[in-house]
Amino acid sequence: MSRRSLKIRGIVLTAALGAGALALSACTPPLPPDVLAARAEAQIECASGNVEIATPSEFTGAMSTVGDALGSVCPDQTVTEVAPGGKAQIALVGQAPSDAQLLAFKTASCPADKVITIPAFAYPVSITYNVVGLEGLVFTPQAAAGVLSGAVTSWEDPLIADANPDFDLSGLPPLALVSTQAPSGAVSAMTTWISQQDSAAWPDGPVSTLKAGKKFPDQEAMLTEMLASEGTLAVLPIFTAVNNNIATANLPVKGTDLNGQDIDTVVTSDDVQLYKVGSGATNVTTTADGSVLASAATGGLPVEGNFDLASSKIVLGEGAGLAGWPVEGYAHLMICDPGSNTALPLLYAQYLVRLAGQGALEAFGLTPLPEPIRFKTFAPLRVTVATEEGN
Repeated sequence: MSRRSLKIRGIVLTAALGAGALALSACTPPLPPDVLAARAEAQIECASGNVEIATPSEFTGAMSTVGDALGSVCPDQTVTEVAPGGKAQIALVGQAPSDAQLLAFKTASCPADKVITIPAFAYPVSITYNVVGLEGLVFTPQAAAGVLSGAVTSWEDPLIADANPDFDLSGLPPLALVSTQAPSGAVSAMTTWISQQDSAAWPDGPVSTLKAGKKFPDQEAMLTEMLASEGTLAVLPIFTAVNNNIATANLPVKGTDLNGQDIDTVVTSDDVQLYKVGSGATNVTTTADGSVLASAATGGLPVEGNFDLASSKIVLGEGAGLAGWPVEGYAHLMICDPGSNTALPLLYAQYLVRLAGQGALEAFGLTPLPEPIRFKTFAPLRVTVATEEGN
C-alpha cells in the first residue's frame, strides 16, 4: 500500500465533553465501549486523499454514499468504489470473509500491513420473484429449500400452496430459479436460515452458491433476466428487490424471545423496524488479532447482548414479542492497517461505524449495526489510540 502524506485535522461535532471524559492518565485501563462510542461521535479526523474500496455489484453505491456523507465534513477526503479482486485499501464483502478471501485481499492490497475486519451493516434477505399479483406470498423453510434445491418447479406445488391458501396459484408461468455464479452473502444467509430451521429439508448446510437453476455472471445480468421473464425467482437483498419492483416473500418466525414470550408468526418483508430487530439475531466473535466477525442473523430472535431495543428507537405494538426479520446477511469490511491512526482506510472505517455513517447506509436501504455490535467495532479501529492501548 502506498504511503501518502496526510494532513489531519479534528472536527468537533458536539458542544462539549466533560473534563473527566477528555482527560487520560498516563496508563489507564481501556474505557467501556459506550464511552468509546461517545468520544468517537464527538470528533472526526479529516485527511486529504482518496481511498479505494472494492465493492461487489449488489452493494454498488453504498460505500460512495458513506463517502459523500464524510465529504460533507471532510471535503478533501474522497472515496472511489472499484471492482472486487483488484488492489484496494478496503474491500467490502457480503458476509464474514473466509480465510481465502482474507489471504487474497492481504496479498493484493496490503502484504506488509495488518488486515482488520469488522461488520459494516446488516441487510435483510428474502425469496424474491417476478410474478404479478403474488405480492406477499409466505415461504416456509421447507418451501424455500424445495425451490433452491430445484425440487420445486411449480407455483402450485403443495410446499408453496399449503402455506398460501388465499392465493390462486393456477395458470402461472413456470417457476424458474436464477442465481449468480459468484458467491453470494444473501444466498449464504438464506441457506443458513433454512438449515437451522429444518436440516432435513436442506442437508447441505450454509452455501454461498446454488447448484440448481440458471446461473449468471453477476447480479446485474441476473436482474436483467428476472425483469424480462415472469416466473423467475431468486434470493436477493430486499432493498435490491424493492429498487427493481420485484416482489418479496414473507417468512415465518417461531421460537422464544429474550423476554420468554413464545413466538409463532409470519413476518412481513416491508417493515424496517423489524429488520433492525432481526439484525440482533447474530453471533459475534473477536479473533485473536482483534477483528470482529458477525454471523448471518437468522431466526428473527435477537441474541442476548447483541441488541438494545431502546437505542434502536423501535416501538413495538402492545403485546408484540421481540421478533424481527429472520434472514439477514452481515456485510464486512476488510481494511488495510499500516499501523497509524491517521491512515485513510482507518479514517473512512471509523466514520462508517459512527452514527452518521450508519445513517447514510440506512438511507441507502441497508440496516445499521445494533448498538452493542457497533460499539465492539471501535476497539479494532483504534478510534482513540491512547484509550485502546492504555498509554
